[in-house]
Amino acid sequence: MKEKLIYYPLLPDLSELGSERSNFVRRWIEEDLFDAGLVTDDESKANAYLVACGDGGMTRAARTTFDSGKVLFGVNCGTLGFLMNQIQDPHEIPMFKEELHLVSVKLMKGHFINRSGDQVSYLAFNDIFCGGNIADFISFEITGELSHFRNRTVKGNGVFVSSPQGTTGFALNARGSSAVLPLDTRTWYVGGVATGPYPSSVCSPQKITIKCTSRRKINAYADGYEQEAKEIDQIIIEPTEHEVTLAFRTGVDFEARRRELAEAVERGLTH
Repeated sequence: MKEKLIYYPLLPDLSELGSERSNFVRRWIEEDLFDAGLVTDDESKANAYLVACGDGGMTRAARTTFDSGKVLFGVNCGTLGFLMNQIQDPHEIPMFKEELHLVSVKLMKGHFINRSGDQVSYLAFNDIFCGGNIADFISFEITGELSHFRNRTVKGNGVFVSSPQGTTGFALNARGSSAVLPLDTRTWYVGGVATGPYPSSVCSPQKITIKCTSRRKINAYADGYEQEAKEIDQIIIEPTEHEVTLAFRTGVDFEARRRELAEAVERGLTH
């Protein structure tokens, strides 16, 4: 017997900038999905989340719902939406779990240590980045705990450690300085932004330490500006067992779409 999907909606607060982009999904919920029994306002009765936003909202949802046992089905209300499903009609939202292609990914955790020795820790779904302004010149000593990791020191503006899902954004926004890793590879990517030489490599998830040296202040971020650590000297990045399951409609070649987006950027067709 097929397992029916019951979604709990996760939409941006109406006070958030750009929340009106999700209004069409709000209408679907009110006019169609509640009556069809696909949506509930009782989170405990749901086996899936209906995440109506852009990629940033999906990243936030992943950090707040991990280990819930519920899948995350995204409806793109943003710009590119490379973690989302492109849905034009409420009847395209899957009714049964067997209609989904599921990909499970694990979060990483960053420990950010500042010049005073104080530490703050954040979970990250996509990536952890540290660096300065575009004119800054910083030395990054990058070391891993496993024997296959290529320890190195690079100099420049910034470095990042990215999960497979985070590499799409770096390939788009950093103009190809990252590979686009398949979501199910269970690997990380170490890359640089305006660094020489690029510290590019794929590695197994492991404890990675980045020591930063600069005359200027260095800040760090876990999944963007929402989680910021200021004036850091060192970052320790570790894998976790916290898991999130992303859901995509079957029949849609999601990995091909990610590659196409990255290739379009290289050709200057999008931004």
